[in-house]
Amino acid sequence: MSQIPRLAVGAFQPGVNPQACLWALMEALRSRGIHVQSFLSRACFPRHPGAASITGLATRHLDSWLMTREVCRELFLRGAKLADLALVEGRFGSPEDGAAQGGRLDVLCQWLELPRVAVVDVGQLGPCRLPARPAEVDGLLLDRVPGSEAAAKMAVDFEVLWGVPVLGALEALPRVRSQIEALPRGCRPPRELYQALGANLARHWRLEKILELATSRDFSAGCSRSASPSASSWMPSPPGKKLTVAIALDEAFNCYFPNTLDLLEQRGAVVVDFSPLRDENLPPQADVVYFGCGHPERYAAALSENHCMMAALRSHLCAGRRIYAEGGGAAYLCQQMETPQGDFRLMAGVLPAVARLARWPQPARPVEVTLARPTWLGARGTRIRG
Repeated sequence: MSQIPRLAVGAFQPGVNPQACLWALMEALRSRGIHVQSFLSRACFPRHPGAASITGLATRHLDSWLMTREVCRELFLRGAKLADLALVEGRFGSPEDGAAQGGRLDVLCQWLELPRVAVVDVGQLGPCRLPARPAEVDGLLLDRVPGSEAAAKMAVDFEVLWGVPVLGALEALPRVRSQIEALPRGCRPPRELYQALGANLARHWRLEKILELATSRDFSAGCSRSASPSASSWMPSPPGKKLTVAIALDEAFNCYFPNTLDLLEQRGAVVVDFSPLRDENLPPQADVVYFGCGHPERYAAALSENHCMMAALRSHLCAGRRIYAEGGGAAYLCQQMETPQGDFRLMAGVLPAVARLARWPQPARPVEVTLARPTWLGARGTRIRG
């Protein structure tokens, strides 16, 4: 047994976004000297990297659809070991949501023995009406309360009728929330926004109750919090030559899962980075070039003018080496890319396609494919989820 202070925090009402409440909680904890490691319950990048800005730690990802219980537990242990408190954020759902919706916070709560804190948007409540109580909940955070007096009254109502402690409340703060909504996708929030959220929550929270709940459960596992990062039982290192993986990393490409980069190094790969915006050549001896997600459409002009880098990528392929790209990285490999202004820029020309940014982005959805022929990603018949 080991004790890892941890909480699952999420909304359960339809259409409710708990982002402001989560940022407020992380900032209030940070201002008290409590180091928080944030985890997302699905392997998707957030609209704004607010958690990383607040905590100073890259947000990590867990996903019950992509990962097994054992993998989730080990990744959680590795990510949480340097923090004072681990916060797993997402959305509580019903079993009928099913695997078709991807990873579920409820499943992670079972696998990681997480105390559950539900965010209740009181702005959605009618007069004298509470929402249906979630089947399993250990604490509540009230969001969009009209003021201090209303927060105190609502806390009493919920505690009496639901028998669940209210751990804190966040006021409506319409100016702050409208500024957050106006932030472009991928933009870090200004410090004054999350400081305003944290200061407001700190007026209405019960810190001692939050910490008491976070430490209320032991972490029963075959591995302890102090497990060595090099001892990975579920992904042993292969023998042979070390692979050199070149990571595209600059303003245009900066969305990577920390677990993926950690795993590459644990498997013995040499990980180096380069900038498609500024560098003229790939790192020497690169075996695989890895392009992650990002916003290359914002830097399309500079990318298209770096002819040396695009030629280096084509030479890399012609030499029989590999490129792995996803999202914005795959867009850069296309023949052309459409910019937000509607014009087209020449790109690397590796893929016979034109990349366009969706004008109305859809929520990420889980996909499973089966390889029809053997590739360097796996043998024929291998199932890959993403």
